Amino acid sequence: MSFNYFDQLRNEIFQAIDGYEPSSNPVFHETLQTHFPGSLPMADYIKKTYNALNSYGFEKGKTIGMVAICRDEITDVLIDEVIKYWGKTFNCCSLAGFVMMGRTGLAAATDHTPIIDGIRRFTFYAMPHIAISKNGEIGKVYREGIQKASHACGALEGIVKELQSGHLQLMTDMQDIEQSIIRQKILSAIKYGDKPDLVEITKLASKIISQDVDKLLTSLDNSIFNYAVMTGIQIHGPMDTHWIYPQDFYVVLSDNSGGKKHINGFS
Repeated sequence: MSFNYFDQLRNEIFQAIDGYEPSSNPVFHETLQTHFPGSLPMADYIKKTYNALNSYGFEKGKTIGMVAICRDEITDVLIDEVIKYWGKTFNCCSLAGFVMMGRTGLAAATDHTPIIDGIRRFTFYAMPHIAISKNGEIGKVYREGIQKASHACGALEGIVKELQSGHLQLMTDMQDIEQSIIRQKILSAIKYGDKPDLVEITKLASKIISQDVDKLLTSLDNSIFNYAVMTGIQIHGPMDTHWIYPQDFYVVLSDNSGGKKHINGFS
């Protein structure tokens, strides 16, 4: 996966926007690039995806946004950015950003999608999240009004701790159904005895989410639906900065072009 284009873009942003200078938070930026090389400021990532999709017929007013991210309130900035560019946006959120909406939720979302010239268009952003403090602490975030560090993503960190302790809650808890499903998906994707850290388990969650989105959306009739999928990891940094570690970026069109079309620079 090559991020040369985004390395250049990121450097230009660093030079142009006060607060994104690596020198202002050197430990954070070093940690960010060590674990998530090629990450972009979130606002610029969303703008870049919007501009790229315009050439495929996705435009505000003709397209609905869909977002599957964690329920955590600090992730809301991503929804705000999607609304800014795509307008009305369907909330597909659950713990850790896993896609729990199922066929019924998808049917509701797609039924709300505008019909323009016989085609329904939507964009789908789906990703887990993680925090990095100014001191490079993985998973630590300092929320307004709370004097001590809290965690992101708490749901994934809980599973990391269970794996490290060797005590796993394997039964499905109907009072904690989303966490039960996340745990089952994670355990199904690792080898017995593996104990991934928070960075590793967040990247694994991103991969699972990408697969789940792909599987869910393949049920759609591509003669009616054009859609774009953007996956990755949302990263919370110091000074209320937010970043995206890009992964998949592709479109599925009804023009008989055949399957997915990956957009250069993102995957």
